Amino acid sequence: MANIPACNIPLISRIAALSLFLLLGACSDKPPAEILHQIHTDNGAYAADLSQNGLYAAVSSNQGIRLWNTQLGLPKYLWQQQPGQENQVHIVKISQDNQAVLTSDKQSFAVWSVNTGANKGYYKINDANIAVADISDQGQFVVLGLLTGKVIHINLETGRRIEFLAHQERISALDMSANGQYVLSGDYAGQAILWDSQTAQPVHQFSHQGRVSQLSLDNKARFAFTANSTNESWIWDLKTGHKHSALQYPARQQIFTTVKFSHHGHILATGAPNQKIKLWSVYSGELIAQWQFEADNFAATVLDFAFSPDDRQLSAETSFGVLQRWDISPYSF
Repeated sequence: MANIPACNIPLISRIAALSLFLLLGACSDKPPAEILHQIHTDNGAYAADLSQNGLYAAVSSNQGIRLWNTQLGLPKYLWQQQPGQENQVHIVKISQDNQAVLTSDKQSFAVWSVNTGANKGYYKINDANIAVADISDQGQFVVLGLLTGKVIHINLETGRRIEFLAHQERISALDMSANGQYVLSGDYAGQAILWDSQTAQPVHQFSHQGRVSQLSLDNKARFAFTANSTNESWIWDLKTGHKHSALQYPARQQIFTTVKFSHHGHILATGAPNQKIKLWSVYSGELIAQWQFEADNFAATVLDFAFSPDDRQLSAETSFGVLQRWDISPYSF
């Protein structure tokens, strides 16, 4: 394992919350204790997603899309979006209530039931290629970000379709609230827009220099994260729309492949194409801890994270085809 430089350990005082969080311990070159290790594919993963609590993992590979029960360590279903054809699904998303899974290739998407494994619908998109997508609780809403810059929000129960046209360049990233009402979408022009799917009206707009490379919504509507492909990685207060903090790192370039807020909103986990997982303080932007995950090449990366309900464990599904889970209780302040 490569040497990891020392990290700053933040002492965070939040007078408004009448709370004091003190992180005990120090960063080291040793990873937290690994408590789970599962191989989900031998040939690497095209895409993957973890359920909100880490119970399920949906993994797309050359064999199709498998939904794993991580508690049992067994595959629950094997899905084929295009039976008889090579699997080209590059997007998989599990709804936050663990009821539905979205799978998508460039020009079509399907919705599957977690309870029965049944296909709940298959849909073709003729507008343009699908770049990113997400699904709401119960699989009621699906949002698609297209290469044309259009974002389409669809109510699969009623057929209602809204097209959000505020982006001037192709969509690079998006995230949707669990109830399907709010969407955060980012584009190649550096604009990240939080908008209401009921009215198609913007709520907040966050601007970057260059392409928005990654973004995420806190599942309790407190924060949003947006980043470009250079050195702008910001956390926003969703009540005010103002910048809350900025991730503190010396590099001129920092690319994240996935990010996730902890349930209590104190930690942000990030993955990057360098075999490193990093934990950051949401309040200060300081680096709390970092370690490497298992992979056979430097380009392997984290495809998704899941925090345990008490934020004392962190799971990571990687492009290497492996799920790893660590005890991060020393950092869960």
